[in-house]
Amino acid sequence: MKNICKVFMLCIILIAAYHTNAQVNTTPRPYLFNNFSAYIPTVITELDKVFLSTEGSSIQLNFANNFSFTGTVFSSVQRYSNLSSVIIKLPALHNSLLSISKRINDDRTITYVGRIINEQYADGYELKKDNSGNYSFDKIKTEDLIQDF
Repeated sequence: MKNICKVFMLCIILIAAYHTNAQVNTTPRPYLFNNFSAYIPTVITELDKVFLSTEGSSIQLNFANNFSFTGTVFSSVQRYSNLSSVIIKLPALHNSLLSISKRINDDRTITYVGRIINEQYADGYELKKDNSGNYSFDKIKTEDLIQDF
């Protein structure tokens, strides 16, 4: 009798496992930035302009390669004396979010980090600093970074 129960439970588990479709990507997300360059140089003056804006204000940003847009400052936070973060909503890019943080290091140098992402699209941009100290937005695949959408 015990063996029949074990076999029956094994059959139920196998049937349940066979019909389970966990983490199946049914529809791939489209790419938003196909028409833009994979590398967009950025000047520090444009990045600094972000931190002069206040929450709720409109801001115009102009980067290289005809990558310019107007957005609304969604959030502007001074977390610590050396860390500020700003989030800008970009209606022209299907309400993508531009998030930029500015950190003042111990040696008084400034480091910027940021991303442009939209959860409905499979690509975005990440702000990176090269060996020469120049910043640029480099294209990334958010589908590789964000698995929960």
